[in-house]
Amino acid sequence: MVQADKITARQKFFNTVEADPAAAVKYLADNDVEIRRYALYRVIKADPAKNIAAIARAAGDPEDQIRLIAVMALAKLTGSDPQVMSLLQKIAAQEKNQQIRQIAVAASWPFHRTIKLLRNDPAWDYEVKVIKTLPLEKLPWLFTLDPQQNGHLQGFFKPDMDTSGWKPVKMGFWEHQGFADYNGAAWYQIKFVMPPKMDCNAVEIAFEAVDEAAWVWLNGKYLGAHDVGPEGWREPFAVDCTSEVLWGKENVLTIRVYDAAFAGGIYRPLRVEILK
Repeated sequence: MVQADKITARQKFFNTVEADPAAAVKYLADNDVEIRRYALYRVIKADPAKNIAAIARAAGDPEDQIRLIAVMALAKLTGSDPQVMSLLQKIAAQEKNQQIRQIAVAASWPFHRTIKLLRNDPAWDYEVKVIKTLPLEKLPWLFTLDPQQNGHLQGFFKPDMDTSGWKPVKMGFWEHQGFADYNGAAWYQIKFVMPPKMDCNAVEIAFEAVDEAAWVWLNGKYLGAHDVGPEGWREPFAVDCTSEVLWGKENVLTIRVYDAAFAGGIYRPLRVEILK
């Protein structure tokens, strides 16, 4: 009997929205997940730009599939309404599903740069040699949590950022340094002095591993990201900073790290490499 009632309710819903597509909005709160899913489909198909509020409500649905559809729709609307960006930033901070969170983060992230390394340059037909290395892991690090994932909006990456409230840490997992059971975003800052200008072809910052994703700035300039999902926690990577490095002066390196589960942080050595 219950199944028959559900079929009848769905048929009534389909008949209603076929006759009046605008009526789909009121079904986004229906108890039947299939009705909610199809209602969302019709709302998006009709005119997503005019139904941002309704799609945003669906982004809070208890079902992962419905939230995924809603967030994907919002991600396509970032240029149509200023409120969409703030909605996606809120979703990125609160969403527990990794796939949905990554879509929201990518859509609301204002920094974009393709990492181009000398060794991967097809136009560079020479052996790449490291002529000088500056290890960074043993220098004093400052650290702060970012549970709302909005530190980039507060300027945490800027070299003149007030870090008086940040905590000193060492290389290693943050769970082992007083931040047990924390999963989410956090920021690191370190200052180092470059030698006088050298005859070189590139300068890169090489990371042996960060658990699990990292976004890197030098002197307030965005260098790129290593964000390949949970498996990225054990992968080495590098970013180019040839144009951003300040020779013979103090440099400010800032790294945003995101960890979804278990241990997190900069747990393996990193260094500046001067290449020829």
